[in-house]
Amino acid sequence: MSSDPADPDSNNTTPTVTVRGDAVVRAEPDEALVWITLSALEDGPGPALSDVSARSSALVVLLDELGVAKTDRSTTGITVYEDFDHTQSGRRSLGHRAISRVSVRLTDPELIGRLIARSTENLGARIDGPRWQIAPENPVRLQAARDAAADGQRKAQAYAEGVGAKLGRLIRLTEPADAHPVARAAGGLRPMVVEPMPIEPGEHEVTASIHATFALELS
Repeated sequence: MSSDPADPDSNNTTPTVTVRGDAVVRAEPDEALVWITLSALEDGPGPALSDVSARSSALVVLLDELGVAKTDRSTTGITVYEDFDHTQSGRRSLGHRAISRVSVRLTDPELIGRLIARSTENLGARIDGPRWQIAPENPVRLQAARDAAADGQRKAQAYAEGVGAKLGRLIRLTEPADAHPVARAAGGLRPMVVEPMPIEPGEHEVTASIHATFALELS
């Protein structure tokens, strides 16, 4: 419980209570991100890049075949560098490595499994993901906000009753800077599957937090 000097109507004499309201709502995710990495190690940078380029073209064909829209895929990085092995006698060149990374946005778990299976088996790809996401426009986010505000009001009411006061008007309502939705991601997958990988999206958490300051009416 505190006096709130920032309240223009308080004259620094209005007792207040500030609480944090929290809420967690579970919902099925709307989409997932999958990262596909193609890598090759050759004696020179040209052959390494040619290998990755050829498999990248094959990946484009695969994505087209699976019906993944071009707007849902993006090349996120291409790297070519000399790779070294560190030994007791110093560095030893292993050759040149080329790497290409593509991110793919998907909504169908079965399609994710097919993409993982075929890109690892046919293209020797490394897979990272899926990282599930709940869309910003999903109504569950607003529900979490409402629940957090209600939680804050209940806590403030309890504090007021604990000191023999009545809960007064709301003075301030702010969202903490660290209030972010929770999105869990599966670990990376290595090229070791032939059949479509079973993918279960499950339910994920949307969290919301709020700071609320109420006036207290003392009897």
